[in-house]
Amino acid sequence: MREGIKHLLPKTQFQIQDEAVDRPSGFPGFPDAKAILFLIETSGSPSDVADLIRELKAQGEAARIVLLADNVGWDEIVLAYQAGAAGVLDTATAPEILIKSLELIVLGESVFPAAVILSATNDMTHALRQEHQPGTAEAPIDTHSPGERNLSGREEAILRLLTEGAPNKIIARKLGVAEATVKVHVKAILRKIRAQNRTQAAMWATTHLSSAPDLRRD
Repeated sequence: MREGIKHLLPKTQFQIQDEAVDRPSGFPGFPDAKAILFLIETSGSPSDVADLIRELKAQGEAARIVLLADNVGWDEIVLAYQAGAAGVLDTATAPEILIKSLELIVLGESVFPAAVILSATNDMTHALRQEHQPGTAEAPIDTHSPGERNLSGREEAILRLLTEGAPNKIIARKLGVAEATVKVHVKAILRKIRAQNRTQAAMWATTHLSSAPDLRRD
């Protein structure tokens, strides 16, 4: 792989280090460089690769780290990004695209496989749609008793509207708050009553909320 990279880069802006190094301690370092590009072949475990990325990032702000991989999944991309990698590139990437991607990374941009990210996004979207489809099997709800739930007046009001099937936008309009505020309250409600989703929360509410008028303020 190193020989292939060396063959691609001579006519570009990149200057190639004479010898490959296995660990950051073996790298001579260039204190005056504006950017140092590290290319890592991802043969190790994701956690080992993440540790290596952190070590390289510790070399200084000039470090730009790219993983070269034959096949990489969403979890590996997330680990690499969290550790400080600026990009993940497929070894089968066309030469001109590879070079342009490296140039963007040196300039401070991030480059990750769009196909993997789109696939993960589609999976999450599908899961959310399945969650809200009528007739979807629901796991048993491990609930608090009414006395233990500690819901605020605003949370009870939102929960009552959830039982009516109201989306966040409608709830926000009815209560006169921002939609983002509703989202925060919904997350808190799910956590407090130990429900996994809005459908389970609505089921819980029909059993545990009293018939007293709902409150519209905290």
